[in-house]
Amino acid sequence: MSGRSEEDLKQLKADIKDCGTIKYGIMTQCALLSKIANNRSLAGYCDNLIRKINFKNSGINTKVNLNQALKNKKSTTDSYMFFGADVIHPTNVTRQHPSIAAVVGSCDSLCSTTAVRVCQQFPKEGKCSIETIIGMTDMVEELLDNYCQVNKILPNKIVFYRDGVDDGQFGKVIAHEIPAIIEAFNRIYGDQANHPKLTFIVVKKRHNTRFFNRNPSTKDVYNMSIGTVIDTTIVHPYQNNFYLNSHNAFQGVNHPSLYHVLLDEIGFTADELPLLTYHLCFTDPRSSAAEAIPSVVHQADIAALKARDLFYDDERSSATSVGGRSQPLRDPQLSDLDFKILEVHENLKNRPVFG
Repeated sequence: MSGRSEEDLKQLKADIKDCGTIKYGIMTQCALLSKIANNRSLAGYCDNLIRKINFKNSGINTKVNLNQALKNKKSTTDSYMFFGADVIHPTNVTRQHPSIAAVVGSCDSLCSTTAVRVCQQFPKEGKCSIETIIGMTDMVEELLDNYCQVNKILPNKIVFYRDGVDDGQFGKVIAHEIPAIIEAFNRIYGDQANHPKLTFIVVKKRHNTRFFNRNPSTKDVYNMSIGTVIDTTIVHPYQNNFYLNSHNAFQGVNHPSLYHVLLDEIGFTADELPLLTYHLCFTDPRSSAAEAIPSVVHQADIAALKARDLFYDDERSSATSVGGRSQPLRDPQLSDLDFKILEVHENLKNRPVFG
Protein backbone atom coordinates (compact mmCIF):
# COMPACT_ATOMS: atom_id res chain seq x y z
CA MET A 1 0.00 0.00 0.00
CA SER A 2 3.01 2.28 0.37
CA GLY A 3 3.45 4.89 -2.31
CA ARG A 4 -0.19 4.92 -3.32
CA SER A 5 -1.93 8.27 -3.57
CA GLU A 6 -5.04 9.05 -1.57
CA GLU A 7 -7.09 8.88 -4.77
CA ASP A 8 -5.68 5.42 -5.57
CA LEU A 9 -6.54 4.18 -2.08
CA LYS A 10 -10.06 5.56 -2.39
CA GLN A 11 -10.54 3.74 -5.70
CA LEU A 12 -9.07 0.53 -4.28
CA LYS A 13 -11.52 0.64 -1.38
CA ALA A 14 -14.41 1.27 -3.79
CA ASP A 15 -13.36 -1.75 -5.86
CA ILE A 16 -13.12 -3.97 -2.77
CA LYS A 17 -16.56 -2.89 -1.57
CA ASP A 18 -18.07 -3.38 -5.01
CA CYS A 19 -16.68 -6.92 -5.32
CA GLY A 20 -17.54 -7.94 -1.78
CA THR A 21 -20.92 -6.29 -1.30
CA ILE A 22 -22.48 -6.56 -4.76
CA LYS A 23 -20.69 -9.21 -6.85
CA TYR A 24 -19.59 -12.01 -4.51
CA GLY A 25 -21.41 -11.50 -1.20
CA ILE A 26 -18.33 -11.38 1.02
CA MET A 27 -18.27 -9.10 4.06
CA THR A 28 -15.33 -6.70 3.91
CA GLN A 29 -13.50 -4.41 6.32
CA CYS A 30 -10.72 -2.13 5.10
CA ALA A 31 -7.84 -0.86 7.22
CA LEU A 32 -4.66 1.03 6.35
CA LEU A 33 -1.34 -0.18 7.73
CA SER A 34 -0.21 3.44 7.97
CA LYS A 35 -3.15 4.19 10.27
CA ILE A 36 -2.08 1.37 12.57
CA ALA A 37 1.64 2.15 12.46
CA ASN A 38 1.27 5.88 13.08
CA ASN A 39 -1.69 5.82 15.46
CA ARG A 40 -0.97 7.28 18.90
CA SER A 41 -4.05 5.58 20.30
CA LEU A 42 -3.52 2.11 18.87
CA ALA A 43 -5.70 0.40 21.47
CA GLY A 44 -8.65 2.64 20.63
CA TYR A 45 -8.16 2.17 16.88
CA CYS A 46 -7.99 -1.62 17.21
CA ASP A 47 -11.01 -1.64 19.52
CA ASN A 48 -13.02 0.27 16.91
CA LEU A 49 -11.81 -2.02 14.13
CA ILE A 50 -12.68 -5.20 16.04
CA ARG A 51 -16.11 -3.83 16.91
CA LYS A 52 -16.84 -3.20 13.23
CA ILE A 53 -15.69 -6.68 12.22
CA ASN A 54 -17.71 -8.36 14.96
CA PHE A 55 -20.83 -6.32 14.16
CA LYS A 56 -20.61 -6.99 10.43
CA ASN A 57 -20.43 -10.71 11.17
CA SER A 58 -23.63 -10.56 13.25
CA GLY A 59 -21.76 -10.48 16.55
CA ILE A 60 -23.22 -8.62 19.54
CA ASN A 61 -21.29 -5.60 20.83
CA THR A 62 -24.09 -3.89 22.75
CA LYS A 63 -27.69 -4.45 23.77
CA VAL A 64 -30.39 -2.53 25.60
CA ASN A 65 -32.05 -3.80 28.78
CA LEU A 66 -35.72 -2.84 28.48
CA ASN A 67 -36.33 -3.61 32.15
CA GLN A 68 -33.95 -0.76 32.96
CA ALA A 69 -34.92 1.47 30.05
CA LEU A 70 -38.65 1.37 30.85
CA LYS A 71 -40.04 2.32 34.25
CA ASN A 72 -42.92 -0.10 33.87
CA LYS A 73 -41.44 -3.57 33.76
CA LYS A 74 -41.44 -5.07 30.29
CA SER A 75 -44.25 -7.56 29.76
CA THR A 76 -43.08 -11.05 28.84
CA THR A 77 -45.42 -10.89 25.85
CA ASP A 78 -43.98 -7.62 24.50
CA SER A 79 -41.65 -7.85 21.55
CA TYR A 80 -40.06 -4.52 20.60
CA MET A 81 -38.53 -3.51 17.30
CA PHE A 82 -36.59 -0.29 16.75
CA PHE A 83 -36.30 1.56 13.44
CA GLY A 84 -34.17 4.46 12.24
CA ALA A 85 -34.57 6.25 8.90
CA ASP A 86 -32.86 9.04 6.98
CA VAL A 87 -32.58 10.36 3.42
CA ILE A 88 -29.72 12.30 1.81
CA HIS A 89 -29.79 14.41 -1.35
CA PRO A 90 -27.16 15.47 -3.90
CA THR A 91 -27.05 19.11 -4.97
CA ASN A 92 -29.28 18.47 -7.99
CA VAL A 93 -31.42 15.35 -7.80
CA THR A 94 -31.81 13.64 -11.18
CA ARG A 95 -32.31 10.06 -12.33
CA GLN A 96 -28.52 9.65 -12.58
CA HIS A 97 -27.89 11.35 -9.23
CA PRO A 98 -30.78 10.30 -6.97
CA SER A 99 -31.54 10.84 -3.33
CA ILE A 100 -30.65 7.86 -1.13
CA ALA A 101 -33.00 6.78 1.66
CA ALA A 102 -32.03 4.25 4.33
CA VAL A 103 -34.19 2.41 6.85
CA VAL A 104 -32.54 0.39 9.63
CA GLY A 105 -34.46 -2.14 11.72
CA SER A 106 -33.34 -4.03 14.80
CA CYS A 107 -33.31 -7.82 14.54
CA ASP A 108 -34.45 -8.30 18.14
CA SER A 109 -35.89 -6.48 21.15
CA LEU A 110 -32.39 -5.86 22.51
CA CYS A 111 -31.35 -3.79 19.47
CA SER A 112 -28.17 -5.88 19.46
CA THR A 113 -28.07 -6.52 15.70
CA THR A 114 -29.66 -4.69 12.80
CA ALA A 115 -30.55 -5.06 9.13
CA VAL A 116 -30.81 -2.24 6.60
CA ARG A 117 -32.61 -1.43 3.38
CA VAL A 118 -31.63 1.43 1.08
CA CYS A 119 -33.40 2.82 -1.94
CA GLN A 120 -32.82 5.47 -4.56
CA GLN A 121 -35.57 7.99 -5.24
CA PHE A 122 -35.44 10.23 -8.26
CA PRO A 123 -37.64 12.49 -10.40
CA LYS A 124 -39.41 10.91 -13.34
CA GLU A 125 -38.15 13.87 -15.35
CA GLY A 126 -36.15 17.03 -14.73
CA LYS A 127 -34.79 17.88 -11.30
CA CYS A 128 -36.55 17.72 -7.95
CA SER A 129 -36.17 16.21 -4.52
CA ILE A 130 -38.48 15.56 -1.62
CA GLU A 131 -37.72 14.63 1.97
CA THR A 132 -40.45 12.00 2.14
CA ILE A 133 -39.17 8.42 1.84
CA ILE A 134 -41.05 7.02 -1.15
CA GLY A 135 -40.11 3.37 -0.63
CA MET A 136 -40.99 3.27 3.06
CA THR A 137 -43.64 0.54 2.79
CA ASP A 138 -41.47 -1.96 0.92
CA MET A 139 -38.41 -1.42 3.12
CA VAL A 140 -40.33 -1.67 6.40
CA GLU A 141 -42.11 -4.78 5.12
CA GLU A 142 -38.80 -6.52 4.34
CA LEU A 143 -37.31 -5.60 7.72
CA LEU A 144 -40.38 -6.87 9.57
CA ASP A 145 -40.15 -10.12 7.63
CA ASN A 146 -36.48 -10.44 8.60
CA TYR A 147 -37.34 -9.82 12.27
CA CYS A 148 -39.90 -12.62 12.08
CA GLN A 149 -37.41 -15.01 10.49
CA VAL A 150 -34.86 -14.34 13.24
CA ASN A 151 -37.24 -14.45 16.23
CA LYS A 152 -40.09 -16.64 14.92
CA ILE A 153 -42.44 -13.92 16.12
CA LEU A 154 -43.47 -10.46 14.93
CA PRO A 155 -42.99 -7.38 17.14
CA ASN A 156 -46.07 -6.01 18.87
CA LYS A 157 -44.47 -2.65 19.71
CA ILE A 158 -42.46 -0.56 17.26
CA VAL A 159 -40.45 2.58 18.04
CA PHE A 160 -39.51 4.49 14.88
CA TYR A 161 -36.92 7.31 14.85
CA ARG A 162 -36.91 9.52 11.74
CA ASP A 163 -33.99 11.85 11.06
CA GLY A 164 -33.71 14.89 8.81
CA VAL A 165 -37.24 16.32 8.91
CA ASP A 166 -37.76 20.07 9.34
CA ASP A 167 -40.64 21.49 11.36
CA GLY A 168 -42.50 22.52 8.23
CA GLN A 169 -42.42 18.94 6.90
CA PHE A 170 -44.07 17.24 9.87
CA GLY A 171 -47.42 17.36 8.08
CA LYS A 172 -46.01 15.47 5.09
CA VAL A 173 -44.52 12.82 7.36
CA ILE A 174 -47.86 12.36 9.12
CA ALA A 175 -49.72 12.32 5.80
CA HIS A 176 -47.39 9.98 3.88
CA GLU A 177 -44.72 8.14 5.87
CA ILE A 178 -46.79 6.97 8.85
CA PRO A 179 -49.55 5.64 6.53
CA ALA A 180 -46.81 3.94 4.48
CA ILE A 181 -45.60 2.17 7.62
CA ILE A 182 -49.16 1.13 8.44
CA GLU A 183 -49.50 -0.25 4.90
CA ALA A 184 -46.47 -2.44 5.64
CA PHE A 185 -48.34 -3.64 8.74
CA ASN A 186 -51.32 -4.50 6.53
CA ARG A 187 -49.11 -6.65 4.32
CA ILE A 188 -47.38 -8.48 7.19
CA TYR A 189 -49.97 -8.61 9.99
CA GLY A 190 -53.17 -8.59 7.96
CA ASP A 191 -56.16 -7.54 10.04
CA GLN A 192 -55.78 -4.19 11.81
CA ALA A 193 -56.54 -5.81 15.15
CA ASN A 194 -53.21 -7.64 14.85
CA HIS A 195 -51.16 -4.53 14.07
CA PRO A 196 -48.34 -3.55 16.44
CA LYS A 197 -48.49 -0.33 18.40
CA LEU A 198 -46.38 2.37 16.75
CA THR A 199 -44.50 5.28 18.30
CA PHE A 200 -42.99 7.64 15.70
CA ILE A 201 -40.39 10.25 16.69
CA VAL A 202 -38.58 12.85 14.57
CA VAL A 203 -34.97 13.44 15.63
CA LYS A 204 -33.46 16.89 15.05
CA LYS A 205 -29.71 17.41 15.36
CA ARG A 206 -29.51 20.74 13.55
CA HIS A 207 -30.83 23.49 15.78
CA ASN A 208 -29.35 26.45 17.62
CA THR A 209 -30.45 25.64 21.17
CA ARG A 210 -27.72 25.03 23.78
CA PHE A 211 -27.93 24.39 27.51
CA PHE A 212 -25.43 25.06 30.28
CA ASN A 213 -25.03 24.35 33.95
CA ARG A 214 -24.03 27.20 36.21
CA ASN A 215 -22.30 26.91 39.55
CA PRO A 216 -24.15 29.37 41.84
CA SER A 217 -21.15 29.90 44.10
CA THR A 218 -18.44 30.42 41.49
CA LYS A 219 -20.76 31.44 38.64
CA ASP A 220 -18.76 29.19 36.33
CA VAL A 221 -20.65 27.90 33.28
CA TYR A 222 -20.07 24.41 31.93
CA ASN A 223 -21.72 21.78 29.78
CA MET A 224 -24.79 20.05 31.12
CA SER A 225 -24.48 16.52 32.43
CA ILE A 226 -24.96 13.46 30.27
CA GLY A 227 -28.51 12.14 30.48
CA THR A 228 -30.10 15.56 31.03
CA VAL A 229 -33.67 15.88 29.71
CA ILE A 230 -35.46 19.20 29.16
CA ASP A 231 -39.18 18.70 28.56
CA THR A 232 -40.81 21.73 30.21
CA THR A 233 -40.85 25.54 30.02
CA ILE A 234 -38.94 26.11 26.76
CA VAL A 235 -40.40 23.25 24.71
CA HIS A 236 -43.58 23.49 22.62
CA PRO A 237 -46.61 24.16 24.85
CA TYR A 238 -48.89 21.70 23.03
CA GLN A 239 -46.72 19.28 21.05
CA ASN A 240 -44.92 16.35 22.66
CA ASN A 241 -41.22 17.10 22.39
CA PHE A 242 -38.09 17.09 24.52
CA TYR A 243 -34.36 17.77 24.43
CA LEU A 244 -31.95 15.02 25.45
CA ASN A 245 -28.23 15.34 26.02
CA SER A 246 -27.11 11.74 25.72
CA HIS A 247 -23.37 12.17 25.20
CA ASN A 248 -20.32 13.95 26.55
CA ALA A 249 -18.69 16.71 24.53
CA PHE A 250 -15.03 15.85 24.02
CA GLN A 251 -14.41 19.42 22.94
CA GLY A 252 -16.45 22.63 22.91
CA VAL A 253 -20.14 23.06 23.68
CA ASN A 254 -22.46 20.09 24.04
CA HIS A 255 -25.19 19.79 21.40
CA PRO A 256 -28.37 18.07 22.62
CA SER A 257 -30.79 16.44 20.20
CA LEU A 258 -34.42 17.51 19.92
CA TYR A 259 -37.13 14.85 19.69
CA HIS A 260 -40.65 15.46 18.38
CA VAL A 261 -43.16 12.68 19.10
CA LEU A 262 -45.63 12.67 16.19
CA LEU A 263 -47.45 9.47 17.19
CA ASP A 264 -47.46 7.43 20.40
CA GLU A 265 -49.76 4.43 20.26
CA ILE A 266 -47.60 2.60 22.81
CA GLY A 267 -48.45 5.23 25.41
CA PHE A 268 -45.06 5.95 26.94
CA THR A 269 -45.03 8.10 30.05
CA ALA A 270 -43.26 11.47 30.03
CA ASP A 271 -40.21 9.83 31.63
CA GLU A 272 -40.19 6.52 29.77
CA LEU A 273 -39.57 7.68 26.20
CA PRO A 274 -36.59 9.96 27.02
CA LEU A 275 -35.13 7.19 29.20
CA LEU A 276 -35.57 4.56 26.47
CA THR A 277 -34.08 6.94 23.90
CA TYR A 278 -31.14 7.59 26.22
CA HIS A 279 -30.47 3.85 26.58
CA LEU A 280 -30.62 3.39 22.80
CA CYS A 281 -27.86 5.99 22.42
CA PHE A 282 -25.51 3.48 24.09
CA THR A 283 -26.15 0.72 21.56
CA ASP A 284 -23.99 1.94 18.69
CA PRO A 285 -22.01 -1.19 17.74
CA ARG A 286 -19.03 0.82 16.48
CA SER A 287 -18.41 2.73 19.70
CA SER A 288 -18.18 2.10 23.43
CA ALA A 289 -19.34 5.65 24.18
CA ALA A 290 -22.84 7.10 24.02
CA GLU A 291 -23.90 8.76 20.78
CA ALA A 292 -25.86 11.99 20.32
CA ILE A 293 -28.76 10.06 18.77
CA PRO A 294 -30.09 6.47 19.03
CA SER A 295 -27.90 3.95 17.24
CA VAL A 296 -30.56 2.95 14.69
CA VAL A 297 -30.71 6.57 13.49
CA HIS A 298 -26.93 6.88 13.34
CA GLN A 299 -26.72 3.63 11.39
CA ALA A 300 -29.33 4.93 8.92
CA ASP A 301 -27.21 8.08 8.40
CA ILE A 302 -24.12 5.97 7.72
CA ALA A 303 -25.99 3.50 5.49
CA ALA A 304 -27.33 6.26 3.24
CA LEU A 305 -23.88 7.81 2.83
CA LYS A 306 -22.10 4.51 2.20
CA ALA A 307 -24.79 3.29 -0.18
CA ARG A 308 -24.34 6.49 -2.19
CA ASP A 309 -20.58 5.88 -2.34
CA LEU A 310 -21.05 2.22 -3.25
CA PHE A 311 -23.65 2.61 -5.98
CA TYR A 312 -23.05 6.11 -7.37
CA ASP A 313 -19.75 7.68 -6.40
CA ASP A 314 -17.81 6.26 -9.33
CA GLU A 315 -17.72 6.21 -13.13
CA ARG A 316 -21.19 4.65 -13.22
CA SER A 317 -22.71 7.96 -12.13
CA SER A 318 -20.57 10.28 -14.25
CA ALA A 319 -22.94 10.30 -17.23
CA THR A 320 -24.68 13.52 -18.13
CA SER A 321 -27.89 13.95 -16.18
CA VAL A 322 -31.13 13.38 -18.05
CA GLY A 323 -32.96 16.67 -18.28
CA GLY A 324 -29.94 18.48 -16.92
CA ARG A 325 -31.03 21.80 -18.41
CA SER A 326 -34.57 21.66 -17.12
CA GLN A 327 -35.65 23.77 -14.19
CA PRO A 328 -36.32 22.17 -10.77
CA LEU A 329 -39.97 21.63 -9.92
CA ARG A 330 -41.11 24.33 -7.52
CA ASP A 331 -43.59 22.18 -5.61
CA PRO A 332 -42.74 18.52 -6.25
CA GLN A 333 -45.31 15.90 -5.28
CA LEU A 334 -44.88 12.21 -4.50
CA SER A 335 -46.25 11.40 -7.95
CA ASP A 336 -43.32 13.29 -9.53
CA LEU A 337 -40.79 10.81 -8.12
CA ASP A 338 -40.05 7.12 -8.43
CA PHE A 339 -37.91 4.78 -6.34
CA LYS A 340 -35.95 1.55 -6.55
CA ILE A 341 -34.58 -0.54 -3.70
CA LEU A 342 -30.80 -0.94 -4.05
CA GLU A 343 -29.87 -4.60 -3.78
CA VAL A 344 -26.68 -6.00 -2.30
CA HIS A 345 -25.66 -9.64 -2.76
CA GLU A 346 -28.17 -12.15 -1.37
CA ASN A 347 -25.58 -13.45 1.13
CA LEU A 348 -25.43 -10.02 2.79
CA LYS A 349 -29.03 -8.90 2.43
CA ASN A 350 -29.90 -9.11 6.13
CA ARG A 351 -26.50 -8.23 7.52
CA PRO A 352 -25.15 -4.75 8.38
CA VAL A 353 -23.08 -4.31 5.23
CA PHE A 354 -22.95 -0.53 5.67
CA GLY A 355 -21.75 -0.68 9.28
